[in-house]
Amino acid sequence: MYGLDDDEVLLEHLSCQNTDYPSSTLRAAHRSMQVHRECLVGQCPAKTAAFGKLKRDGHLVPDSSRVRE
Repeated sequence: MYGLDDDEVLLEHLSCQNTDYPSSTLRAAHRSMQVHRECLVGQCPAKTAAFGKLKRDGHLVPDSSRVRE
């Protein structure tokens, strides 16, 4: 059973402001992209960090035909 401290740690890991966790491992980056699916790259620091990690490691190839605003 998880305690309150475990929940707080999990929420901190998944916070939009946390850029350390999403860029720490490929697994964390993939998970962060799922958790932050409603967020926008460039606006959400966590999703931006995860996007960068996946792109740098060759696990994400941005669609060149899409226009980013």
